[in-house]
Amino acid sequence: MIKIRVPATTANLGPGFDCLGLALKLYLNLEIEEIEEGLVIEYQGEGAEKFSVKRDTLIGKSAELVLKKIGQDKFKKGLRIKAFNQIPITRGLGSSASAIIGGIVGAAKLFNINLTNQEMLELALSLEGHMDNIVPALIGGLTLAYKTGQEGIKWTRIKTPLDLRIVLAIPEFTLNTKEMRKVLPQKVALPEAIFNLSRSALLVNALQNSDWEVLAEAMEDRLHQPYRTPFIPGIEDMFSQIKKTGLAGAALSGSGPSVVSLTKKGREEAISKIMKDAFLNAGITCRILVLEADLEGTKTVYSM
Repeated sequence: MIKIRVPATTANLGPGFDCLGLALKLYLNLEIEEIEEGLVIEYQGEGAEKFSVKRDTLIGKSAELVLKKIGQDKFKKGLRIKAFNQIPITRGLGSSASAIIGGIVGAAKLFNINLTNQEMLELALSLEGHMDNIVPALIGGLTLAYKTGQEGIKWTRIKTPLDLRIVLAIPEFTLNTKEMRKVLPQKVALPEAIFNLSRSALLVNALQNSDWEVLAEAMEDRLHQPYRTPFIPGIEDMFSQIKKTGLAGAALSGSGPSVVSLTKKGREEAISKIMKDAFLNAGITCRILVLEADLEGTKTVYSM
C-alpha cells in the first residue's frame, strides 16, 4: 500500500491565463493498494455525494493510463483506491487536476514504474486539456507552464514568498469549467493582450520581490475575467473594495466561482471580511479559507 497527498491549486491568478498556477496547502489524500481483480474506488470528504464507486472517475482513469503505458497484459491484479478529499469540487480549485495527478503518481509509485515529471504531465494533459493546474499539483509552489513549438510541455518554478497568504472565498454554488471556457472570445484586441502581458510580468516580479503594494494592479485581467464575472454576483464589488485597501490583489480562482486573494501575512483578516461581506451583500453564502502555498507538490507520505 502507498499513501500520497496532492495539493489543491489556484490557476490564472488574474492575468496568467492558462499558464500561472499556485499549489495550496489543501489536499486530496489517496491510499492505493493491490487487490485480486478490478478497480474499486472509495471516496470520502468534499464531493463524495457526487461520486459513485465506478471505473470512470478521474482517479481511476488516470491510474489506468499508467497501466496502459506499461501494457495491461503485464498486470493481472486490481486496484483499490481510497480517496479522502479536502478540495471543494467544481469551485475553481483544481480538484480535477489533483485527481488526475493523484491517479498517475499513485499507480506509478505502487508498481515502481519510473516515470519522469515530463511523462506524468503528458499523461495528465491528455485528460485535463490545459497545464495551469496540473503542473503545480505535481511539483508544488508557484509555476509557469508553457508549450514549445512542437507542443511539448515545459515549466518553471517561480520563487514564492514565505509570508504569502492565500485567502479564498468559496461560494456555495458551482460553475462548469467547460461551460466557462465557452464564454471566452477566440480573438482579443491588441490593447487587451498588451494589458495582460504587462500585468503578468508585474505579478511575477511582485511575488519574487515581495512587492505587496502592486499586487492589486498586478492581478488585473482583460482576457477572461470580464466574460466570467457576470456569472458571479458580488465579485465586482469585492474586487473594487480589495483594490481600494491596497493590501492585496484578487482574481477568479481558475474559472471560478471561487475568488483568490494574494496578500502578506498579517493582512488576512481584513481581506477575509471584505470577501465574505461582498458575497453576503449579493445574497451568496461562502466559506473563507486562509492558506499557505504548498511547496512540495505531490508527496508520498507512506509506502509499504
